[in-house]
Amino acid sequence: MKAENQPADVLILGGGLAGGLTALALCEAGRGAGVTLIERDGRLGGNHTWSFHDTDLDAEQARLVSALLAHHWPRHEVRFPDRTRTIEAGYGTFTGEELHRVVTERVRAAGGQVLLDASVVGIEAAVGGTSVRLADGRAVHGTVVIDARGSDPAPPDGRVAYQKFVGLELQLRSDGPWTVPVVMDATVPQVGGYRFVYVLPFTPRRVLVEDTVYGDTPALDIADCESRVWTYVQNGGAAIESVVRREIGVLPLPLASPPVGPADSGVVAIGYRGGFFHPVTGYSLPLAARVAIAIAKAPGPAGVAEAVADTARSLRGQQRFQRFLNRLLFQAMAPTARWHALDRFYRLPDATIARFYASRNTAWDRVRVLAGRPPRGVSLGRMLRLREGAA
Repeated sequence: MKAENQPADVLILGGGLAGGLTALALCEAGRGAGVTLIERDGRLGGNHTWSFHDTDLDAEQARLVSALLAHHWPRHEVRFPDRTRTIEAGYGTFTGEELHRVVTERVRAAGGQVLLDASVVGIEAAVGGTSVRLADGRAVHGTVVIDARGSDPAPPDGRVAYQKFVGLELQLRSDGPWTVPVVMDATVPQVGGYRFVYVLPFTPRRVLVEDTVYGDTPALDIADCESRVWTYVQNGGAAIESVVRREIGVLPLPLASPPVGPADSGVVAIGYRGGFFHPVTGYSLPLAARVAIAIAKAPGPAGVAEAVADTARSLRGQQRFQRFLNRLLFQAMAPTARWHALDRFYRLPDATIARFYASRNTAWDRVRVLAGRPPRGVSLGRMLRLREGAA
């Protein structure tokens, strides 16, 4: 292992999904010795669960993520008031626990560093790279600095909406009724926006249940959401023995292109901070894997910024379309009518749905999504006034 004051080839700020996958990809590419990963908490990954459809990832991305996989199911379901649809595509998941264990082991085995309980308080240019100051007084230097620290929920200014959730991982007293993931159960009362319940049955008696709302503000009543989870589980015929852990999130979903800030040539932003997430679903894993592999393939540290910029350019058309769909959902539909749009979407062919989640939809896919009679609850007058950049 290199000395702590020796400059890193790649200095990664933030040990969440994007930072962890990038460190893992660099290790897989034989470049782990040049990695320093800095995380403000005592472990990587935090208290998070990340999931993906098998069709979200190409073969190379799937190999990268496979080291982290904790659970996998051969199919998944969606539920709406008048129907249930089973989608014959695999669905996988892992938590911060797996991310911490695997990434820490791989980086340290490769000769790199993982610095925990290390809060960043400053970033400044230095000779031959960038210097990062930590709260304990240390300065860590890198040839290239990758900022993967995520982003705080944006203020409600008309440019963003929110996906917010409270999840409870539960131990049940007896086997529950769920055998495969239910990625959307919209049969529940529609309150506060588009509301659905997300279910991951890890074992017959261990299940993660999340109450999720697509809402207009970041306000989240945690106690109310937890109560709704308990009601949902009990209505499903299951009895809760204990709450194993809680997971809370508020994710900003952009309605318009973000304002362009000043460029910083010394720092490369990835993950949520860099805009690498699905604007409609909030899923970040497919793009985190795509960016991580692009960085690992870059011709040395000097090529990292261009590799990330190339990936961002390849996603512009996809994300412009996705932001337009957000404006349709949040600005042209009444909050409690939004479920009709998702119900309509899940009547499309499996392949169209898969490419949408993977941010690989085609021009014909976009026609399929938009063509035909609008979903119930759409205001045609408001829809005609929608435009990119509108508040």
